[in-house]
Amino acid sequence: MPDLSLNCLSEGETLEDVVRRNCAIGFDLRFCRSMAVSEHDRDTITCDPPEAEFATLYALTDLGEAIAIHDASLTSAGADEVATVARALFVAIVNARRDPPDAAQRHEAEQAALIDPDRIE
Repeated sequence: MPDLSLNCLSEGETLEDVVRRNCAIGFDLRFCRSMAVSEHDRDTITCDPPEAEFATLYALTDLGEAIAIHDASLTSAGADEVATVARALFVAIVNARRDPPDAAQRHEAEQAALIDPDRIE
């Protein structure tokens, strides 16, 4: 698998870690654009493809959460990025299903995420 630069994940976080820790069961591609909330603040919203500025690939968890994995521009290069990341995400999901984490492993991963020294409270 090629070295992926996943621009929505924390530095050092791997796709496999995200999939296993969050029990990802699928993925979704959403078309998005940036919208001004206030003069100095912008938010990202999901929109129709003709209005989109970029696309975001999300991992969908067994709890119904969507975790942003990668943003890509709406160009042919961006389409190639999405295809590569989607393939890697699919492979990570399939591999995680072969050896799913048990409840104790999942609880341990959740607790480790809560005491992350980089966490902002």
